[in-house]
Amino acid sequence: MYKALAYKEWIKIRWWAVGSLILELLFLIYIFTNLRAVIEYNSAEMIWSSVVYKSYMFFQSLKYVPFVIGIFISVAQYLPEVLDMKLKLTMHLPLEENRVLLFLNLFGTTILLLLFIPLVAVLVIGSSIVFPSEITYAMIISIIPWFLSGFLSYFFVSAIMIEPAWSRRLVIAIIGFFLINEFLVDVILGGFIKIIVVLIVFTLLYNYAHMLSGLRFKRGSK
Repeated sequence: MYKALAYKEWIKIRWWAVGSLILELLFLIYIFTNLRAVIEYNSAEMIWSSVVYKSYMFFQSLKYVPFVIGIFISVAQYLPEVLDMKLKLTMHLPLEENRVLLFLNLFGTTILLLLFIPLVAVLVIGSSIVFPSEITYAMIISIIPWFLSGFLSYFFVSAIMIEPAWSRRLVIAIIGFFLINEFLVDVILGGFIKIIVVLIVFTLLYNYAHMLSGLRFKRGSK
């Protein structure tokens, strides 16, 4: 049963996932092309000074990419279900409602994880080639909240689409806006290091944000 459900979800998401990979590739090309130009036309001392004293982040243009990809996957997964009321049929499968919702959530989260891991890996490898380990570590700390915002955008957009009551949709949207904004604020390189654990915990807590919305969707709660 779960295998069939996973196949159904993959059919909906697959082209959005491919498009997200292409988007990541384009941004990586842009980032490292710019970095190469900076290295060629500036001295090592100037680049080091910019990184240390001006918090130069060669990966800055990647900031909103995970956030957008999270929305892509959420829309691809849940919009067809809501428009055609297929989600109610899915939740009437001979499986417990909570398990179905949890499976859908885990499937989308896994897709995001598989999309984000190669992106982070390329960034880390590229940074390690050019910069010392301290700079690469600071970069990792800086980008973790951006990727967490991708998971949060997936959770909140899913909850908004599934939620049957417009008043609750508005509340979820407002909470999501202000919370995600905290993950995308401009800080110095590595500036999130003191609160990174808190941000991860918040993301895990909101992992189940759309579970209640899903149950209300089945019951048609207004």
